[in-house]
Amino acid sequence: MAEQRVAVVGAGIAGLHCASILLENGYEVVIFDRENEIGGRMRTKIVDGFQLDRGFHVMQTAYPTAKHIFDHKSMGSRSFDPGALIVDSRKGKMKIRRMADPWRQPIRGILSGLNGFAGVSDLLKVARLRSTVTRGTIDSQFDGDDNTTMEYLRSFGFSQGMIDRFFLPLFGGIFLESDLRTSERMFRFVFRMMSKGRMALPRDGIGAAPATLAKKIGDERMRLGVRIGSLESGAVRFRGEAHRFDAVVKAFSELPEDTPPRSVWTMHYDAEKAPFKSKLILLNGDITNPNALVAHVAVPSNVQPTYAPDGRNLVTVTIVGDRAVAAGIQDASAIDAGARADLGRWFGDGTVSGWRTLDIQNIEMALPETGAGVRLTHKPRSGPGDVIECGDQLLHGSVEGALLSAEKAADEVMNQLRHPTGVDERPMRRF
Repeated sequence: MAEQRVAVVGAGIAGLHCASILLENGYEVVIFDRENEIGGRMRTKIVDGFQLDRGFHVMQTAYPTAKHIFDHKSMGSRSFDPGALIVDSRKGKMKIRRMADPWRQPIRGILSGLNGFAGVSDLLKVARLRSTVTRGTIDSQFDGDDNTTMEYLRSFGFSQGMIDRFFLPLFGGIFLESDLRTSERMFRFVFRMMSKGRMALPRDGIGAAPATLAKKIGDERMRLGVRIGSLESGAVRFRGEAHRFDAVVKAFSELPEDTPPRSVWTMHYDAEKAPFKSKLILLNGDITNPNALVAHVAVPSNVQPTYAPDGRNLVTVTIVGDRAVAAGIQDASAIDAGARADLGRWFGDGTVSGWRTLDIQNIEMALPETGAGVRLTHKPRSGPGDVIECGDQLLHGSVEGALLSAEKAADEVMNQLRHPTGVDERPMRRF
């Protein structure tokens, strides 16, 4: 029997994982992508010795599927510390306060409650929230109510100040929306993963994740820089011709017309001196101010020294796309100016003016929409068309979602090829 061949269109992490599974099960695979490099949204480029991820990325070490695929020790991953720094200007004077994880760092957590940032009551609720979401199975976090994250946090009893100064800048930056309209099920899942694991950066940047999968597949199976005209269940059309395969997998997403995009702006800066030395993320506790743009700031080189050359520091700034739209800012130079205005208030205009802009990125389709009321589960959906699909848009916007959807797609391909329902007799060129 001739070897069965599968086309996987999309060389992001979902497509690569799907392809690697099919190869392991004896199928021949060809991967297509319109870009000239693999990785999709998980890419890293080198600029003047700095490692610049496409957007601010971390790898969650607690994702159950991902931790069986990615060996963080061999990837040289290093982790952020638990907790966060918070910009606080409630009393008219800007201060940066530390909020410790009250579960992992109980003494620092108590001090956080005494330093004026958050009340002890709110911090105790954080500990109770952690206990709640870490009980039971992952699937159990997708049961029950399906309200917004904002509604869930209020019902849990958090003060509005705690929501505005901690949850909104942190999870607004994670979910890429400024209202916390994301399903509470997604929030519970992400908070569980953050509670059980760490946020890590690989030695070679976030692009190390797709590179790990691509290494299993081999460059000879990659067809990059190819714009696909159309897909069918047994054919890929490009360059004016139809190329025949036994099965086709669509491993990229297209934004539905009635769905608002979850976009993000990411700025990378070269700083001689880091604005803070801790391995924490700095959250904008004033994000509810209509003039505020920046959701959070990280110094990846504090966590993973390979992100910056010796003697330099990489500062990465996140602005959620809807904040920029609300401010009427849509071009890179204005985004840079707006980010520097926020940063100047925090660290001093003289300090920030010395930072060199390395890259300004606008990622328009950064995450799929996962609003309340969609009955989100932890089981990937099938795509709407005849072609088998995979990608985080079929589950939830995360590395885990992408990998789980890839496994489901691979199973569907293998089931289809083992139990064919018919034969397509149309003459087509075999790739």
